Amino acid sequence: MSWDDKVIWSEGMFLRAQHFQQQDRYVERLVRGRVGGIRPFAWGITELTINRELLAVGKFAVLRCKGILEDGTPINIPEDDDPPPPLDLPETLGSSIVYLALPVRQRGGVEFEVGESADSATRYVGQEGETVDAVANSASVSRIRTGKLRLRYRLERQERAGYHCLGLARIQEVRSDRHATLDERYIPPALNVAALVPLSGYVTEIQGLLGSRGEALAARVSGSGARGAAEIADFLMLQVVNRMEPVVANLARMPDIHPERLHGLALGLAGELATFTAANKRPPSFPPYRHDDLQGTLEPVIAEIRRSLSAVLEQTAIPIELQERKYGIRVGTIADRTLITTASFVLAVRADMPGEALRRNFPALVKIGSVEQIRELVNVQLPGIRVRPLPVAPRQLPYHAGAVYFELERGSPIWKQLATSGGIAVHLAGDFPQVAMELWAIRG
Repeated sequence: MSWDDKVIWSEGMFLRAQHFQQQDRYVERLVRGRVGGIRPFAWGITELTINRELLAVGKFAVLRCKGILEDGTPINIPEDDDPPPPLDLPETLGSSIVYLALPVRQRGGVEFEVGESADSATRYVGQEGETVDAVANSASVSRIRTGKLRLRYRLERQERAGYHCLGLARIQEVRSDRHATLDERYIPPALNVAALVPLSGYVTEIQGLLGSRGEALAARVSGSGARGAAEIADFLMLQVVNRMEPVVANLARMPDIHPERLHGLALGLAGELATFTAANKRPPSFPPYRHDDLQGTLEPVIAEIRRSLSAVLEQTAIPIELQERKYGIRVGTIADRTLITTASFVLAVRADMPGEALRRNFPALVKIGSVEQIRELVNVQLPGIRVRPLPVAPRQLPYHAGAVYFELERGSPIWKQLATSGGIAVHLAGDFPQVAMELWAIRG
């Protein structure tokens, strides 16, 4: 006979206590089999309050603890289950997890203790109490014996082979004055994200980071009319942020989100963001999900998301507006002087003429220098900052059909004078019908 087979009830049978015990085991097996596969890792804490006052005198206890043990046993301290006696923490105790423990159910083993002795191997301790008849108009009161879970605390260094254990907290240290401190980063196994502050804090943090980065990206793509590779990358990253922000916001409002779902969502977000922020465009290797080590599972993923969403947004291609002045001179102001030494400068030129002719003639007829020297360069026919045609448009710049791109050569002696100049000036001689120019600074 199986340990939890169904009892066949029949007329005339001689009832024994074992019949009801067998029926209890069958019903418990039925419930476990029915709900066990609904979702993975269906055990953990749903509510936890630690007695902080006892920590000051070197003891550990919980005020409230609700959840499910790994074998499916529900716990509810103090409403349904008595809290274990406070645990004395040794002065020599270093970093150690405190577990809530319940003896493992063993086939053929004793589960209930009905005497006055406290057998540590039993799952339940018996107690007597009066119960009323639930039938209407019945005043009958009977005294019955019930069983309470025999819960206890166990330290990480203690033997736990015969127990189902649920981590509650990690003791960081016990000082010489007996004051115990907790590791606030420790995350016990949980059934929902809202149950523990560190988990709900992760959701709130990601939501805030997504909102801030979304606002910054939206301002950049809305304020720029350019459509180069850098702007397209901003659009794509904004798409990722806009897709994930409502999902995370909804996650924060939901009352029953399992940590495994948060882990999966965080992995997907970290992987997508790596496309834009990682040097090799690939996500790092993350540890697999471990329900009994949520801190080690989630911290690396959250740290990567934090790094990706907190990275300083730096515009790669900066347009420098060229304002047309007298005598064919165009003047631009370089507001960020560091660009002169750290960026490359590209002039995009369009004209109503064949591109090859523009590419061939433009370098010889353009004069580029500081605003203070441009007239001298033009009048005395001195060479200015030379330009060389580029075979293709730089990927950071917007592509314009028919435009030819020229890079300014920074090796010219005149280039150094731009650092102390009021701006950069461009003069174009010759016949270039409908000419239009855009000056760009491209960071490293």
